Amino acid sequence: MARILVIEDHEEVGKIIKNILTIDGHVVDTAQDGAEGIRIAGKNNYHIVITDIFMPEKDGLDVIRFLRATYKKIGIIAITGGATKVGVDCIDDIALILGADRVLLKVLDYDLLRSTVNELVGNYGLFVSTDDRIKS
Repeated sequence: MARILVIEDHEEVGKIIKNILTIDGHVVDTAQDGAEGIRIAGKNNYHIVITDIFMPEKDGLDVIRFLRATYKKIGIIAITGGATKVGVDCIDDIALILGADRVLLKVLDYDLLRSTVNELVGNYGLFVSTDDRIKS
């Protein structure tokens, strides 16, 4: 199915997401923060990146900005459990303006996560190559 990168600073949450999507047949890698996620994204071709918004080092908004500036076609799902700190609508809007396709709140509805992943796989196509990087 799809190759997915999960960037999540809470290890248990990342493991749960990885397990759910692996059961569905996807190949899933994980990163502990935005800086690691950006490094890993540069080494592999992912169809979808799921990134937490509030993380140490580089946050999810930095990740979204990097991915949209670097790749022509990649599905981006932003997730957050800290949205109440600044207001859900504000975070949704910022993440979407920067290029996220969807914003989901933690505690995740795993059926919604699965359907969102499947939708983005369909939207962006299943095969991403190095040719999909945006040329400067």
